[in-house]
Amino acid sequence: MKKKLSFVIALFAFALFLGISYFGYGALSQGASAGVVRARTKAPDFTVLDSNGNNVKLSDMKGRPVVINFWASWCPPCRAEMPDFEEVFREMGTEVRFMMVNLTGGGETRDKADQFVENNGFTFPIFYDMTGEADRQYEVRAIPTTIFVDADGNLAGTATGMLDKNSLMEGLKLAKE
Repeated sequence: MKKKLSFVIALFAFALFLGISYFGYGALSQGASAGVVRARTKAPDFTVLDSNGNNVKLSDMKGRPVVINFWASWCPPCRAEMPDFEEVFREMGTEVRFMMVNLTGGGETRDKADQFVENNGFTFPIFYDMTGEADRQYEVRAIPTTIFVDADGNLAGTATGMLDKNSLMEGLKLAKE
């Protein structure tokens, strides 16, 4: 009887921990997506692979504002924000460059990322951070993380957490100033 009671208490404590973690993560994600933090320093350069396996550098993108989004297909907030990124890409794809950087490695593979993009009909350009260089340059601690770079290659702002269309447009506005 004592063993059964201990098991029930342990199970309850674990369920409570999971509930607090789930709602705490949700609250933090929502708070983080509320705004974009302004910055104005030189954007660190990095090299990633494009969908054809070619090396592409951030510095190759100069001339137009750039949205860099760090994501993974297993990340629920990343998955949830992708339709808004697709919508803005379709509206502004000629004015702004999008670098949807998949953090390929660990549990993420290029095949998983490609399958996710294909299944959802996304058309924005996907890049693969196979070595972790981009991740390290921007010290990405949580995903999704979005970086806004102006046309001159300077950081305009950053956002950690899921963005909606309005927050994405707020960041683009900073990148165009």
